[in-house]
Amino acid sequence: MLFRCIRLFACVFCVIYCTQICTSQYLNFDNFDTATTALPFPACRSDSIECLRRGLRTFFFLMDSEYVGMKSVDPIILNSLTVALPAEQLSFLMRRINVTGAKWTKLAERKFNLPGGKNGIRFISDLHVTGEITMMTAARIDPFFAQITIDIQDVESNITYAWAGQRGYDNEDYILIGPERVAVRNARTPSFFLQSNLRDDTSMIENLLLEKPALLDHISNEITVSVMHAIVDNFRLFARNIPAKHYYNYQDD
Repeated sequence: MLFRCIRLFACVFCVIYCTQICTSQYLNFDNFDTATTALPFPACRSDSIECLRRGLRTFFFLMDSEYVGMKSVDPIILNSLTVALPAEQLSFLMRRINVTGAKWTKLAERKFNLPGGKNGIRFISDLHVTGEITMMTAARIDPFFAQITIDIQDVESNITYAWAGQRGYDNEDYILIGPERVAVRNARTPSFFLQSNLRDDTSMIENLLLEKPALLDHISNEITVSVMHAIVDNFRLFARNIPAKHYYNYQDD
């Protein structure tokens, strides 16, 4: 009698356990969804500047979330930047460059039918830069070193690029972005601030940057160009993976 009760209990336990496993597996399978999440902004006409500006805001937030493998550009870390003045036997090296503010970049203009069949965009940005700056001269073996902070305000980036449409294997239209060219112009001279444990180093670097504002302008432009290339790389990846109909209304163009 006891053996029968034990066997009955074991059978009931096995039935309940198997039922739980089967139910769990069924729910997991039922909830599996391979569909792509809908993009959170409407499709825009290529000449609708206000719609494109709203889309740009969303695009930067998608970059922050690393959507379809994109990389965040705010903040963005640049390893190094070198500016040399051979005529004056002088060079600058910036390292560990941290740039913030890129995601608030504003779309100022769209350009079409440029030479070579290219299109273009004009961005306006305010960037905040921190990093290490080293100044090397032929007259001194030891370099001058300081921490630098740069504020780049109202910098204008003109980006031109080649593009083409392509029908994918899924019968959807995709936009392919070719190589881009970035030209930068500062509306005002960037401001800067130096910090160093060695007062002489700070004074030497500061005096030279104040005497030659074009040098600081050149450094700022190189930083801005690097940021713009990163933005275009992200859009190139986005456009290659997302059908154009989700962000571009070309039916009425």
